[in-house]
Amino acid sequence: MNYRDKFYEKYISTHTGQLYGDLGLGAIRRQFPIWQKYFGKFLPKEKSAKIGDFGCGNGGFVWWLQQKGFDQTEGIDVSSEQVAAAEKMGIKNIQRSDIYEFLKKKTDFYDVVFMKDVLEHQTKEEVLNILELISRSLKKGGVLVIQTANAESPFWGRIRHGDFTHETSFTKNSVSQLLSIFGFKNIEVFPMGPVVHGIRSFVRFVLWQLIVFIVRFYLLIETGSPSGIFTQNIIVSSVNGSSRHGL
Repeated sequence: MNYRDKFYEKYISTHTGQLYGDLGLGAIRRQFPIWQKYFGKFLPKEKSAKIGDFGCGNGGFVWWLQQKGFDQTEGIDVSSEQVAAAEKMGIKNIQRSDIYEFLKKKTDFYDVVFMKDVLEHQTKEEVLNILELISRSLKKGGVLVIQTANAESPFWGRIRHGDFTHETSFTKNSVSQLLSIFGFKNIEVFPMGPVVHGIRSFVRFVLWQLIVFIVRFYLLIETGSPSGIFTQNIIVSSVNGSSRHGL
């Protein structure tokens, strides 16, 4: 057993439960508008699309997709606690599995793959191995959507070092470089700023725009360019350019 196995076996009781409490279906449902804002644009038109959520946690995101009519959505996670929580809530198509063994059985299979908060848990070598397998499991033209820690954020360390199992972090440039190695095309990187769903979130949204302006002004003075993404997490979308790759 490596160090991560010890942590993942008790991932809810030692980490996510401490951060978010005991999440039930009601709490998960309150995330639906936020997920729609962040991820709705990546969903396929066909409800029969095959969708995978790797590192699905308690299955909440899978349940959201299923509630939207994507019945052929499945999720995997290495944490027995997380999978048990999904089963307790009655969320279907969730299984405990190692991503390497699971994806070896899937070739040209998925229309869309989501990986939320997964890559930062891997070493660089493991990241390469996982993306190799995902590029094979996606159909040509299939979409890969990643949520990961943003090393360009002024407070990047809160995410990077907020979990003992985190190994890696990315910027817009480094994740684009990484995906290009495997033939992914149309790579886009998006911020994960506040989503407006009420008065308080609207105030946060407005203040966040002010903070972004200040950071861009700082960069303009130092480097001559104000470009960058500064949220603590980023979303990355890309299109699989081929169904076969080799390192």
